[in-house]
Amino acid sequence: MIDVSDSVLDSGSITDFFKQLTFGGGRFFSDDGSVECGLMFKGESGQTLFCGGSPTITSMYMGIDAQHAIGEGPALQALSALELQVADDTSDVDHPPFFQIPASLGFASILSVPLKIGTAGFAALNFYAQPVAFFTVERQRIASVFAEQVGTSVEMRVRLTRYQELTVNMRSAMESRTTIDTAIGIIISQNQCTQEEAFAILRRASNSRQIKLRDVAKNLVMRASGVPPITHFTT
Repeated sequence: MIDVSDSVLDSGSITDFFKQLTFGGGRFFSDDGSVECGLMFKGESGQTLFCGGSPTITSMYMGIDAQHAIGEGPALQALSALELQVADDTSDVDHPPFFQIPASLGFASILSVPLKIGTAGFAALNFYAQPVAFFTVERQRIASVFAEQVGTSVEMRVRLTRYQELTVNMRSAMESRTTIDTAIGIIISQNQCTQEEAFAILRRASNSRQIKLRDVAKNLVMRASGVPPITHFTT
């Protein structure tokens, strides 16, 4: 069994984490490259992300229109039914046109397994094998166990990414607010005006120059002090 829990915090980005996960998933069944892995993730925003564990799968995803892939591929079926889906032979004429794409790359069998990631979004692991009918009942069971294990790690990584993004946004907002407040203080000192009047002056300068308010404030602080504004939130 592949342990991906340690990489939850080590990966530089959620995309890097997904790539590590799919690379490990591909090696889960074989080391000779006959089985490769990809992942479909759909976040709360509705944006869909496809990651491949190899250049072949990555290129395949890049060449597929996202909506086309979601609508016809087994990943959506797995997510809709909340159970794994198997295509034993991608050349079967009864399959939608999507299956012709992996078939053209030599992948005859596809196994899609939904991941349980709570409210973090929706995700499915997709395994692609060269032999026909590769994913036997036993291999399906093994893939399900693997998916159950990594599902928790995916949920943790998605939540960690959200927390990191929220922290960055909050820090940026606080830094901007501090710079603006400093600029307002400078205007009050120079013009002997109220805080509201100083803010109105700053806002008019922003609108007339078509420059963001925080940038106008930053420039004002730099002119007054000779150095860029320093906040308590700067590391």
